[in-house]
Amino acid sequence: MTERQVRLWVLIVGTAAGFSLGCGQSPQTPKTQDLRAQSVSQKVAARAQSEQEIELERLWKDRGDQLDLNHPLQFEIRDGHAQIAWCSERIVEVPFVLRNLPYPFRGKVLDVGYRESEISYETASLGFETWGIDLRPPLVNYPGVRYVRGDIRTYSLPRQYFNVVIALSTVEHIGLMAYGSEKVDIDGDLRALQAIHGILKPSGRLLLTVPFGRLGKTSWYRIYDYRALHSLLTRARFQAEIENFWLLRGNGGWAPVPWTQAQQINSTEKVQAVACVVASLEPQQRR
Repeated sequence: MTERQVRLWVLIVGTAAGFSLGCGQSPQTPKTQDLRAQSVSQKVAARAQSEQEIELERLWKDRGDQLDLNHPLQFEIRDGHAQIAWCSERIVEVPFVLRNLPYPFRGKVLDVGYRESEISYETASLGFETWGIDLRPPLVNYPGVRYVRGDIRTYSLPRQYFNVVIALSTVEHIGLMAYGSEKVDIDGDLRALQAIHGILKPSGRLLLTVPFGRLGKTSWYRIYDYRALHSLLTRARFQAEIENFWLLRGNGGWAPVPWTQAQQINSTEKVQAVACVVASLEPQQRR
């Protein structure tokens, strides 16, 4: 590089950094020039990062509901440290489902309302033939998952085909104005379980989780008490094999409790108690 090229390069770098050669300033040493060039590079990188953050923020504002997964933990920064802002019922529902999958990991699994859940990704990775059905399209096409866009109540799935059907915090929304549903069906949860009954193998199992507590309903989900939950299962010709109940504690964590305690909770503002059930077909339906 000639002396003229060197001076020209220093002039360009200096101008970008807010200074130039001449103008009464003393000549810059090579070390100073390197520091100036490094400063320019850092400023360019910071600007690019800022632009990327703005674009990501715009994307989340415009399409955040289409990109989100329902993770159990949400974090925030307080006093310079990461803190748990919210711990949802997923923290116990997901382990419950995984624990009650048949072993060895073979067979056919359907995840109802899969779109915001990672369960279908996990069952496919474990080796199950995995299907997912939802009113909305998938966020991503995960290897090994067969996606169906449709309504579990009416979509024609193979009869007596699945070893396991997972309904993780799903049936309480079906028939209400939520997650792609456009009209109200008061018995949507019952009709969903009846449809699931027809696609399970006689020896199959339903893994069901729902909000629990004082009987109630919001515009987009139902809360079941013990009587309502068992009435729903019975009317759909299911029999509960395993029942677990969890309660959101004051410290933000979840703990197992008897159903009598969980049923005292008001979950209409936010879900603070959950029921997790393994159900099979009623004995006469297994033949």
